[in-house]
Amino acid sequence: MEITNQSAKKAQKDAEWAYNKAMEKFYYSMLEVVFLRIKSHLSKKGLKKVLEIDEKRVNNENLGIEFSQKTWEILAEAWIGAEGLAMEKIADLYGLKAFDLDLSKIE
Repeated sequence: MEITNQSAKKAQKDAEWAYNKAMEKFYYSMLEVVFLRIKSHLSKKGLKKVLEIDEKRVNNENLGIEFSQKTWEILAEAWIGAEGLAMEKIADLYGLKAFDLDLSKIE
Protein backbone atom coordinates (compact mmCIF):
# COMPACT_ATOMS: atom_id res chain seq x y z
CA MET A 1 0.00 0.00 0.00
CA GLU A 2 1.54 3.27 -1.09
CA ILE A 3 0.83 6.27 1.08
CA THR A 4 1.40 9.68 -0.39
CA ASN A 5 1.70 12.99 1.43
CA GLN A 6 -1.67 13.91 -0.04
CA SER A 7 -3.39 10.73 1.17
CA ALA A 8 -1.81 11.14 4.63
CA LYS A 9 -3.08 14.73 4.86
CA LYS A 10 -6.56 13.63 3.73
CA ALA A 11 -6.58 10.86 6.34
CA GLN A 12 -5.58 13.40 9.02
CA LYS A 13 -8.30 15.81 7.93
CA ASP A 14 -10.96 13.08 7.83
CA ALA A 15 -9.92 11.79 11.25
CA GLU A 16 -9.93 15.32 12.71
CA TRP A 17 -13.48 15.90 11.44
CA ALA A 18 -14.67 12.55 12.82
CA TYR A 19 -12.85 13.25 16.11
CA ASN A 20 -14.63 16.60 16.56
CA LYS A 21 -18.04 15.04 15.88
CA ALA A 22 -17.31 12.15 18.26
CA MET A 23 -16.04 14.50 20.97
CA GLU A 24 -19.28 16.45 20.91
CA LYS A 25 -21.23 13.24 21.51
CA PHE A 26 -18.66 12.05 24.05
CA TYR A 27 -18.86 15.25 26.11
CA TYR A 28 -22.64 14.91 26.37
CA SER A 29 -22.23 11.30 27.46
CA MET A 30 -19.47 12.20 29.91
CA LEU A 31 -21.62 14.99 31.32
CA GLU A 32 -24.51 12.61 31.85
CA VAL A 33 -22.29 9.99 33.49
CA VAL A 34 -20.67 12.52 35.81
CA PHE A 35 -23.96 14.10 36.84
CA LEU A 36 -25.51 10.68 37.47
CA ARG A 37 -22.46 9.67 39.50
CA ILE A 38 -22.70 12.82 41.60
CA LYS A 39 -26.44 12.43 42.09
CA SER A 40 -26.06 8.78 43.07
CA HIS A 41 -23.98 9.93 46.06
CA LEU A 42 -26.00 12.94 47.17
CA SER A 43 -27.22 13.21 50.71
CA LYS A 44 -30.57 14.88 51.41
CA LYS A 45 -28.71 18.17 52.02
CA GLY A 46 -26.68 17.74 48.83
CA LEU A 47 -29.78 17.01 46.77
CA LYS A 48 -31.39 20.17 48.14
CA LYS A 49 -28.36 22.22 47.01
CA VAL A 50 -28.45 20.74 43.51
CA LEU A 51 -32.18 21.34 43.15
CA GLU A 52 -31.80 24.95 44.34
CA ILE A 53 -29.01 25.67 41.84
CA ASP A 54 -30.93 23.96 39.03
CA GLU A 55 -34.00 26.07 39.84
CA LYS A 56 -31.88 29.25 39.77
CA ARG A 57 -30.46 28.22 36.40
CA VAL A 58 -33.95 27.70 34.99
CA ASN A 59 -35.08 31.10 36.23
CA ASN A 60 -31.94 33.00 35.19
CA GLU A 61 -30.86 32.47 31.59
CA ASN A 62 -27.49 34.16 32.11
CA LEU A 63 -26.71 31.94 35.09
CA GLY A 64 -27.73 28.90 33.07
CA ILE A 65 -25.45 29.87 30.19
CA GLU A 66 -22.54 30.63 32.52
CA PHE A 67 -23.02 27.33 34.37
CA SER A 68 -23.09 25.42 31.08
CA GLN A 69 -19.95 27.14 29.79
CA LYS A 70 -18.08 26.34 32.99
CA THR A 71 -19.29 22.74 32.82
CA TRP A 72 -17.95 22.28 29.26
CA GLU A 73 -14.62 23.86 30.25
CA ILE A 74 -14.32 21.47 33.19
CA LEU A 75 -15.11 18.45 31.02
CA ALA A 76 -12.55 19.51 28.40
CA GLU A 77 -9.91 20.08 31.07
CA ALA A 78 -10.58 16.71 32.69
CA TRP A 79 -10.49 14.90 29.35
CA ILE A 80 -7.12 16.32 28.25
CA GLY A 81 -5.16 14.29 30.79
CA ALA A 82 -7.14 11.11 30.25
CA GLU A 83 -6.96 11.42 26.47
CA GLY A 84 -3.20 11.99 26.51
CA LEU A 85 -2.62 8.95 28.69
CA ALA A 86 -4.87 6.77 26.52
CA MET A 87 -3.16 8.00 23.34
CA GLU A 88 0.26 7.22 24.80
CA LYS A 89 -0.72 3.70 25.86
CA ILE A 90 -2.48 2.85 22.58
CA ALA A 91 0.44 4.29 20.56
CA ASP A 92 2.70 1.96 22.59
CA LEU A 93 0.53 -1.01 21.56
CA TYR A 94 1.21 -0.09 17.94
CA GLY A 95 4.90 0.39 18.63
CA LEU A 96 4.67 4.03 17.58
CA LYS A 97 7.46 6.45 18.46
CA ALA A 98 7.49 10.26 18.39
CA PHE A 99 8.89 10.26 14.83
CA ASP A 100 5.84 8.25 13.68
CA LEU A 101 3.51 11.08 14.64
CA ASP A 102 2.85 14.46 13.11
CA LEU A 103 3.01 16.26 16.44
CA SER A 104 2.10 19.59 14.83
CA LYS A 105 -1.48 18.25 14.78
CA ILE A 106 -1.63 17.61 18.53
CA GLU A 107 -2.89 20.60 20.47
